[in-house]
Amino acid sequence: MTLIDLTHKLEDNISVFPDDPEFRLKTQCFNKEYRLSELKSGLHSGTHIDSPYHYIKNGKKVFEIELNDLMGKTDILSLENTTNKEIAIESLKIPENTEKIIILKTGWFKEWTNKNYFKENFYLSKEIAKLFIDLKIKGIAIDTPNVDKYGETTIHKLLLKNDIWIVENLTNLDKANEDKYYGFFIPLNINSEASFTRSYLKLLKKF
Repeated sequence: MTLIDLTHKLEDNISVFPDDPEFRLKTQCFNKEYRLSELKSGLHSGTHIDSPYHYIKNGKKVFEIELNDLMGKTDILSLENTTNKEIAIESLKIPENTEKIIILKTGWFKEWTNKNYFKENFYLSKEIAKLFIDLKIKGIAIDTPNVDKYGETTIHKLLLKNDIWIVENLTNLDKANEDKYYGFFIPLNINSEASFTRSYLKLLKKF
């Protein structure tokens, strides 16, 4: 079984979205016998999921999303040689029978350590967000920090209002060379609007 880990490693002082809480991970040794780590962070650091409650007052929190809806056959949609940061329908090859989870592969994860990562990312157009809503997908995952253009929230609200969860900050998508996998986007069982996730793909021999 081949697994592809799409999760950024969480370590002390990783970069976070502007104005989010800093990520701090410290380990102490007690009596030279055991170690205990302390974590301080917002829940939108690293590879994470946004639940509807992030923007929708009565939307689902993370713990309310069914586990079965966080895994399943997953389409990987790659951008086709576009420099336009707004992802439009014509820049993607949409399969006729779309799966209920979609990954958008932009290549932006390669900018993870660059200062422009959080502000100059690829983002979804309204047109493609509405198409995903019409297709009744369960979730969308992307290798950028945001489904919106920096400073905007329209796409988040459109998707989350329609009960579509969002996973941001995927990595390692250069290792995913097929169009379809079985995807897992597993958060903590947490009473909040977001959570760190362990996101990964399993290669399918037959679809």
